[in-house]
Amino acid sequence: MMDILRTPEGEEARRRAKVAPDTLLRVAHADRTAADQSTGRGVTTAHDTVAGVLGMSGKTVQRARQLLEVLGLAVTVAEGRYLTTTERAQAHAKHGGQQLRAASTRALTLPRGYTPPTGNAVAGIDSTAVENVQLPTRRGVKNFSPVGKKSPRRAHPRTREDAATRRPASTKTRQKPASQQPRPIDVQRLAAGLCARMSWLDRATSHLGKLCDVLIAHGLTGRGWTAESLLDAIQRGRLERRIPLVDVASQRDPFGYFVWLLRATVDAGSPAPFLQLQVESRRRAERQALEAAHEAARRAEIRANADEIAAVIARMREHFPSRPRPSRRHFTPPHSAR
Repeated sequence: MMDILRTPEGEEARRRAKVAPDTLLRVAHADRTAADQSTGRGVTTAHDTVAGVLGMSGKTVQRARQLLEVLGLAVTVAEGRYLTTTERAQAHAKHGGQQLRAASTRALTLPRGYTPPTGNAVAGIDSTAVENVQLPTRRGVKNFSPVGKKSPRRAHPRTREDAATRRPASTKTRQKPASQQPRPIDVQRLAAGLCARMSWLDRATSHLGKLCDVLIAHGLTGRGWTAESLLDAIQRGRLERRIPLVDVASQRDPFGYFVWLLRATVDAGSPAPFLQLQVESRRRAERQALEAAHEAARRAEIRANADEIAAVIARMREHFPSRPRPSRRHFTPPHSAR
């Protein structure tokens, strides 16, 4: 982190945030302690909680965490929110206190393109300074071969001739598995939001990446879905398909039940409702613009051919003059004799 902070961009960002370097290091160390040590995820400590431990204000912790996100060292997976009535009751039953809000969920990351130093570079040792250097011993260099006379030879002369025609032995190397690509941040936020709103799903999921893989396989990446909109879509789909509501605690595999319910109620690859409305509105606007362009082209064509049309009408009037219309005579009924 100090390497990133020493750059001109990092120093400028730190000055704008008005955070001292030691304060940033202390907050980063507290988040590192609270995170999952294997993945760097799961930082759910509130600003005031960290401030109480470090002896600083909550605003200072907030500015330090914002600076970590600007430097690319952290990311907010799910924003903090107020708990529902049911969640407040569950929190009171769990720890006996009154909890009104849920803290944001953060994850520790590394900036894109940053490679941490490894090996001798960490210790500040120049590897080229000791490369291919042979130092003599204090006793001097021996002038005889270390192989004894009774050492077994590599092969018998007759065996060498036979081995010349053999196929060289191949050394099997274990293929390293391909590195897994990082999951999109929108899917991570969606999975974290689902786990925050359904505590049973958080307990049933061994790792957040497992839920992310399910959402990616269902085609929900980059579709504008949020936890609220996805749960509403699942509820609407359940009512439309008349799927009965069951108790999750009675399911042997709650995570598998959620996967089945998602696939049964939400079409794969479907966009979020607001995104679908935007797509339809854009298509409607494009269609109206196309119709307006066709109408404008038609009117322009009529105006361009107006003189020709007027000439044709004039010639028609010359060849076919209009006939006088007969005048209408009003019929006067005779007066009746008195």
